[in-house]
Amino acid sequence: MLLPQIGESGQAKLSASSALVVGCGGLGSTLLYALCGIGVGRVGFCDGDDVSLSNLNRQYLHTPDDIGRNKAQSAYEKLRAFAPELVLEPHAFFLTQETALKLVPRYDLVLLAVDSIESRLIVNLACVQTCVPLVDAGVHGLNGSVYTYRPGKTACLACYYGDTAPEQSSPVPSFAPIVSAISALEAQSAANLLLGLPNPTDGRMLLFDGSSMTTEFVAISKNSNCSVCS
Repeated sequence: MLLPQIGESGQAKLSASSALVVGCGGLGSTLLYALCGIGVGRVGFCDGDDVSLSNLNRQYLHTPDDIGRNKAQSAYEKLRAFAPELVLEPHAFFLTQETALKLVPRYDLVLLAVDSIESRLIVNLACVQTCVPLVDAGVHGLNGSVYTYRPGKTACLACYYGDTAPEQSSPVPSFAPIVSAISALEAQSAANLLLGLPNPTDGRMLLFDGSSMTTEFVAISKNSNCSVCS
């Protein structure tokens, strides 16, 4: 509330807002802590995966004791201890086109913390059809990106990914500092949207190079032939 860009009115706005995070892994861990830390009043989070040993180097919501447990349930327990005053809504399943259409319109904003294009396109379709803003983030090795879709204003994810997801043959490499940095940038985009502040990732993809610690923006144009948002 000491920040002039936020103040008491901004904090009240955050408290009255809601966000859905899709994915409770590496990106989701820092992202969910950040959303709770800034006081988003109602936070949903969805994941049908279970915690594994290889997750623990970057997925701070989970501990060795959680291995084999559902990630959404594990996340709920940590976040409830961290911010018991908030409304926390775990959804222990993977989103399908059907479940996404039911879940997405219940929130003011959706944030992607997934590692597959298929999952992105499922949520993107639901956001386009229900006019819900979407923030996407991704990591690959020492690189990461953040992009915001605004219904009717900017390119949707299908404009540049296409409407068919390619097969993913190998795990996506990730490094804990990069994952946390991209999650934090995604959380700031969420705060900008919920507070009504200028958001630099609207229609522009923020690219982060961890090896040189530099950023750049690339404008994403709407595809007039997009099968989802055109």
